[in-house]
Amino acid sequence: MADSETKNCRGLRWALIGSVTLNLLVAGVIVGGFVAHDRHPPRPVVGDVSLGAFTEALSPEDRDALRRAAQKRGGDFRDMRRAARADMTALIGALQADPWNRAEVEKILARHKARTIERVDIGETLIFDRLEEMSPEERHAFAERLLQGAQRFDKRVEHDDDRPAKP
Repeated sequence: MADSETKNCRGLRWALIGSVTLNLLVAGVIVGGFVAHDRHPPRPVVGDVSLGAFTEALSPEDRDALRRAAQKRGGDFRDMRRAARADMTALIGALQADPWNRAEVEKILARHKARTIERVDIGETLIFDRLEEMSPEERHAFAERLLQGAQRFDKRVEHDDDRPAKP
């Protein structure tokens, strides 16, 4: 009888150890989730506003302001991404068709072009709005950074032009 009580105690002990371990794992996952969320919050709807040559010339504050303005239009960008994914699927299907349908591919590429133009138009509106909010000093500093970026680009192009052509 003492032998069966010892086995029951051992079984109960292992069940208790397993329960505590499982509870600690669950607590660790929950605490880890909170810590990770604070360190790495969810991605915003608009990750970064890219305006070509303007992007590097903008101050960090201007980029943040543009990002916030773009996030207010988040639905526009989300809808464009969904449409782009759907069109990519359609384009792949149209290209894999045998014989392929040129008219269908042209329609898909025309929708892609229209979306690209719409994104450029939104970016243009955002940059104009931001420029209007800048003080004259901020605009001059932006223009100076834009000039420096253009000069770096020109030097890089000149350097690339001096290289011999690859065979």
